[in-house]
Amino acid sequence: MTRRGRLARPGSGYVETLTLAEDAVASDVPTAVGIDPRTCIVVVNGVAVPRGTALHEGDRTQLYPAQAGG
Repeated sequence: MTRRGRLARPGSGYVETLTLAEDAVASDVPTAVGIDPRTCIVVVNGVAVPRGTALHEGDRTQLYPAQAGG
């Protein structure tokens, strides 16, 4: 799986490969890089997914900070 670095600038092309357990779920990605999964949105292959979504070999993931508006 790959992710943009949490400090990477948009369009920077920064990619990192993570190795996770075979039964990994979306919330394991932020945990693997030291981010509390409750503070971000996990996007898998271009779609925001629930925390318990199963991940598969080759999935591309991105992390976005959770935001609230009003």
